[in-house]
Amino acid sequence: MRGISTKEELEEKIQTLEDEKTSLVAEIKELKEIVELKTKAGELENEVATLREELKTLKEKVSTPNITPCDQETYI
Repeated sequence: MRGISTKEELEEKIQTLEDEKTSLVAEIKELKEIVELKTKAGELENEVATLREELKTLKEKVSTPNITPCDQETYI
């Protein structure tokens, strides 16, 4: 009856390996999602920083008077 015992051992080993495989695949998927989210967050941080800088520059241009001096005064 050694054949039955070997069969049961192999079936148990296969089930254990399938369970581990399922667990590893799920963990890998989750870690990949985390990496993608970190990448997206970094890209968005860069975009926001660029937009903030552009806004600051534009506000400075708007608030600074752009009057060119005249050589002569004009009287009405």
